[in-house]
Amino acid sequence: MEQCELVPGRGIRRDATEIFFGMPRTKLRQALDYQEPRGGDSIWDDEDEYADRNGAEWLRLRFLDDKLCDIEVLGGHLVHEGVELLATDLESLRLALKRGGMALEKTEWLSEGHDCVDLQIVVASRDDAGDAGDEIAWVITSSDFRVE
Repeated sequence: MEQCELVPGRGIRRDATEIFFGMPRTKLRQALDYQEPRGGDSIWDDEDEYADRNGAEWLRLRFLDDKLCDIEVLGGHLVHEGVELLATDLESLRLALKRGGMALEKTEWLSEGHDCVDLQIVVASRDDAGDAGDEIAWVITSSDFRVE
């Protein structure tokens, strides 16, 4: 199971590998051992998807002009200063963030999910994403995360 650390405003870190905004696609593909999808390219030519050792999708990276601009973590663990952001449920995350002086609010940046402005992320539960359940489905951070 993949484990990453959120670095707010910069990206994520997986062990010694930095996955930071503005990094070139070729460098990230090499560092993350990118494998072409079975059946050809992704339907979106500006994103790369990564699977864990068991074949479960865990990471989606989006690029603008071949530079990393969005990071979507879909599986594994994503932590920031001891707070689990992904392998948890919405209420537990809300409480953990509150203890750290942060909040989750209905998103202003995307069409679904909850913003944590302090961490510059959007978090969606399975229910937010159209499935049943309070477990976190994904966490997105972006180089252009903005909340008015």
